[in-house]
Amino acid sequence: MRFYSQSLAFLTYSWGLLTISFAVSLPAQASIVCEPGTIINYANNSLAGCILGQDMTVQLSSANAGTSNFPCRAKSYISFDDKGQFQSCQLAQEIEIKENNSLTKCPADYRVSVSVSNNGTFSINCSPY
Repeated sequence: MRFYSQSLAFLTYSWGLLTISFAVSLPAQASIVCEPGTIINYANNSLAGCILGQDMTVQLSSANAGTSNFPCRAKSYISFDDKGQFQSCQLAQEIEIKENNSLTKCPADYRVSVSVSNNGTFSINCSPY
């Protein structure tokens, strides 16, 4: 039992290190691995998007909406708004979207698009890629 607990703790810690966090109120300030030659920037030189070089998890947090994780697939396009906030990516694995009092599943390989209102509420859209 102790070995299982230690293994689970190590696995959880390791997964946490691999997660990249983005705060809703701040622009993305994390390292994003993009495929060479795929980077597109806005006029203000912030990242508009690129093709991911590796899987990554984007985490959005808001006092009003809580925290949402989006596992984005390598070799697919990820996009940001001109303020550096995450907008969309192709999912690497299925996620559940909580909206009002219902849960909706968004399958792996679907595109998830996120917009954030002025009050910090997420609007999440799931569509076939």
